[in-house]
Amino acid sequence: MEESKNKEYQQELFDKLRKSTSLKKEEECFGCYMKPAAWWLLEKPNPKMSDLQKLISNNCPHFKKGPLPAKNTCSASIFDVVKKAAKEKKLVRFDCIANLHGFVYPIVQGDKLYGYIGACYSKKDVSAEVLDIFAAFTDAIVRETQKELELSKLYETIRPRAIALSTVHTVHRLISSTLDLAELLPRIARLSLQILRANRCSIKLVDAKRKLLLPKATVDLREKKVRLKKVKIGKWAPGKAFKQGRPIRGDDFLAIPLIDEDVIGVITMYDKIDKKPFTAFDQEIMSTLAEQAVIAIKNAQLYKEQEKLTMGSIKSLAKVLDTRAPGTYVPRASFLKIALAIGQEMRLTTNDLKSLEYAAILHDAGEIIVPDEVLTKPTKLTGKEYAIVKEHPAVGVEIIKHMKALKSATPIVLYHHEKYDGSGYPRGLKKDQIPLGARIMAVVSAFEAMVTKRPYRTIKSIEEAMEEIKNNAGTQFDPKVVDVFLKIMARKDIHLMMERELYGHQ
Repeated sequence: MEESKNKEYQQELFDKLRKSTSLKKEEECFGCYMKPAAWWLLEKPNPKMSDLQKLISNNCPHFKKGPLPAKNTCSASIFDVVKKAAKEKKLVRFDCIANLHGFVYPIVQGDKLYGYIGACYSKKDVSAEVLDIFAAFTDAIVRETQKELELSKLYETIRPRAIALSTVHTVHRLISSTLDLAELLPRIARLSLQILRANRCSIKLVDAKRKLLLPKATVDLREKKVRLKKVKIGKWAPGKAFKQGRPIRGDDFLAIPLIDEDVIGVITMYDKIDKKPFTAFDQEIMSTLAEQAVIAIKNAQLYKEQEKLTMGSIKSLAKVLDTRAPGTYVPRASFLKIALAIGQEMRLTTNDLKSLEYAAILHDAGEIIVPDEVLTKPTKLTGKEYAIVKEHPAVGVEIIKHMKALKSATPIVLYHHEKYDGSGYPRGLKKDQIPLGARIMAVVSAFEAMVTKRPYRTIKSIEEAMEEIKNNAGTQFDPKVVDVFLKIMARKDIHLMMERELYGHQ
């Protein structure tokens, strides 16, 4: 093993020396003094005679066109010189054929002999002083080359660790940035592509019942895209990585299992941009990323499950309330969609949109305290009856405040009957004092009341209701919210959905 490492290092050292601009400049400078000179590098510390014959044949101008020299000629002479240089570890001069001169200098660092540099030059002999300078320059160049090589190896060793640490930090930021799996997985895929400089990343999660890996996110940078495919467990690289619970690597793919207590999925990388094969370092980096990614994925999955439970509880509560006066408490899907579309257009955060959705379902939950005869009264309410109605937002908050998930929805429930000009209830807030979610809810709930059957109001058409909302902008409603509402209602998909829900079964 040690011998193999030494050979590998020796090969790399001489590869760098051959490319070294410093060595080329040295040969040019000393070549001017010794010209014409034939330079050569020998990367074997214990060369055979055949190695020297080949070296001389390839480098010495006297033999390039003729046969290889026979034994006891030039190569035999240099063979003895090389052995002497190796033994004494210093520059050794020799006389070549045709009255030419030459020298061999061993490349030594510490007690290690790596090979030789030599030259055959003109009839003019070179002074010992010049050769001493050459030896000193060569030592400096070798030391410089060794440092470059060591730094390069150190960089290759540290780089994947540094990238891995950076990856941990970046994925940690991803964990905190979103709990939406639909957003999280493409972000992890894009991050993986950036780190490994690959062309495609696919993230598949397991469907244990069907024994399949289902594609959940794929980012493909190539012009010709690949269709998303389900993968059977045990098949292809992703299926094998899942089944064996370990990375599967080939030249143009790298599949890393996502392991929590069990394997929950696989990240697979394809085709590096530089066409190079995936390496052990790539595998190490992606394994670190996968360890962090699986935490983010599990958190998102748990959040989704919790969200389903919360939404189920909210809908159950709304259904219970709705049994008292059907159609009063549970809004149609179209009204929820309109409210959320307005929120998205007005750049509400994901959390604020979720609060708006919860509030839209339960915004009139407090009407449970309003007597039936008041709730269904077709004529104008008395002052006392209206006072009872005005209490329902606060009662709605009392009903929902015990659910932690609904805490951020309570301001919307409490203030959605406030008016933009300050004439609403329960506190007479106006303009920006009213939470944005409540201002949106005010528009949507008023529109809903106008276009659906109510005992106290004649049904209006969609267009009539939109016109009334528009006419009350700046007094009852926030003009900015009204503008967005009208923009949303102008969408064909929204308009058709409303018509289907309201008139489809008539």
